[in-house]
Amino acid sequence: MNRIPQFILLFALLLTSCNNIVFNKPQPVDGKIITNLNNAFPGIFISSDNDTLTITRNTISLGSGNKFTVTGTLGKNLDVREYSNGFVVNFSDSVKGRLVWIAYIFKLSNDSLFISFSDFDPNKLTEVEKEIGNKVPYEKIKDENKENSKIILKPRNSREFDKLVSAGIFNKTISMKMEKPKP
Repeated sequence: MNRIPQFILLFALLLTSCNNIVFNKPQPVDGKIITNLNNAFPGIFISSDNDTLTITRNTISLGSGNKFTVTGTLGKNLDVREYSNGFVVNFSDSVKGRLVWIAYIFKLSNDSLFISFSDFDPNKLTEVEKEIGNKVPYEKIKDENKENSKIILKPRNSREFDKLVSAGIFNKTISMKMEKPKP
């Protein structure tokens, strides 16, 4: 069976901006903002497919061999906030010219980093919309062809963000092992 490695899937999501669930602001909106990533995470993580996640003081770079590199920089296209016993890493994106944020939950346990994210089939989006519709304000946006939709979630505080997490909005998780401590 041809299986796309999970980390490559994460890259594809970042590169092609095909996330169909995004946020209107970095999450959680009232979470403590991280200004030095080295205080939050150690340095380099490797997936089972030898993809790398390199974290420096103000950047997170995702690399797949020599094929892809995606870098988020604090204050530009990256916002990181404390959440529960981990962090929410928010990458900026655009939906019909509007600034939106793609959220990933990072949790460090010993030498493993677990990254949870939303990855719903567009056909399941209506089910997701029913599940979250009474939990937080949201907006549904259709693409130019009126075929694919995106849901822009608008939680107003950590409590509403918690409701989304509990509802299973972060439905995929990958893990990476620490290669080296802080660079």
